Amino acid sequence: MTNSNSPDFETIKKLNAKNYMNIFNRQNLCFVSGDGNVLTDINGKKYVDFVSGLGVNCLGYNHPLLTAAICNQAKNLIHSSNLYYNREQAVLCEKFLSGTIFDKMFLANSGAEANECAIKLVRKYYKLKKQNKPCFVTALGSFHGRTMGALTATGQKSHYSTYEPLPAGFFHVPYNDFSALKDILSSRDDIGAVMLETIQSRSVITPATYDYLVNAYALCRSKDILFILDEIQTGMGRTGKMFAFEHHGLKPDIVTLGKGMGGGLPISAVLARGEVAHAFEIGDHGSTLSGNQLACAAATVVIDQLKGGLLQQVEEKGEYLKGRLSYFSKYNFVTGLYGTGLLQGMQLSPAVNGNYVASMMLQRGVLINCTKRNFLRFLPPYTITREQIDMLCDGLSEIFADVNV
Repeated sequence: MTNSNSPDFETIKKLNAKNYMNIFNRQNLCFVSGDGNVLTDINGKKYVDFVSGLGVNCLGYNHPLLTAAICNQAKNLIHSSNLYYNREQAVLCEKFLSGTIFDKMFLANSGAEANECAIKLVRKYYKLKKQNKPCFVTALGSFHGRTMGALTATGQKSHYSTYEPLPAGFFHVPYNDFSALKDILSSRDDIGAVMLETIQSRSVITPATYDYLVNAYALCRSKDILFILDEIQTGMGRTGKMFAFEHHGLKPDIVTLGKGMGGGLPISAVLARGEVAHAFEIGDHGSTLSGNQLACAAATVVIDQLKGGLLQQVEEKGEYLKGRLSYFSKYNFVTGLYGTGLLQGMQLSPAVNGNYVASMMLQRGVLINCTKRNFLRFLPPYTITREQIDMLCDGLSEIFADVNV
């Protein structure tokens, strides 16, 4: 419900222009409420959501269990800091690690923070082993965050060139090119870790090939190099598995998670196994707000839902969405379909403006994400229904039927 004293949309835009740093290229929308998989804007129009806050709102909106957990926890205790033991944090970590290959975890607030923690963990591990292996190899096209370490790990010059000089010790090689990875690991003895994404999905969606990921993992094992997977986007059930690496049968040393972990509240994690999981000592790392009671209560609901059958639903709905989208391959301007589970994408030819398609879908009450001008991404909440997927695809059919290329 909108408060009668709340500013109207034009006032909101003026306040934003006046007070907020000029960072975001916002769409001409302001959402004020959500229910199920539907968002409502400030003018009362409703939209079926295939963006989910960029993959964050995995349980949709006003999920009864999530909302109740957040409200109940907020009444009791939101935050007390890591100076003290934390019941909600202890419960979450036990539930999270149970049944996984990992031994320890650290909770942070964002994906970038999780990756920064992973970088520090690797450096500390090799210090303890008295090995000079401070360097990292990541992939071109990758995205690991916007803080300085994570930004340097990111293999996109357009993101980091403004902020040079960057921290030393990061090398980028082409994604899905095992020979390039093998060459750099064979030519240097100071590489401590390889950090990859199972699916690059910052803008377009580029899955790692099975052979590439498996061979990269095996090569790291043979050279005693740590293998890190950044699953900020693909973890927490987005691909139909708790971790996307499970599709490949891998056992990474470190995995980073974020996005949907809190169902909308900021929380992320670093999971580690084996010796590296025990590298940190008291005082080596920390965070004031991380793992607070409110965020942990929310994340516990997400974990319970995923382990209680939602993962299977994501897999089934993902297959249904992928099947419906495959129909559009008949159009000559649809040049590629990519993705796994409820992370799907459609590449359009340069002749078709994806922003126009997204705006036409908006008129039909469906929210989708367009990147790079002609790539459409579909990241719905895990609670999306088949009927809502049909609504998406029916809208695309109507729009594509009128495209003349």
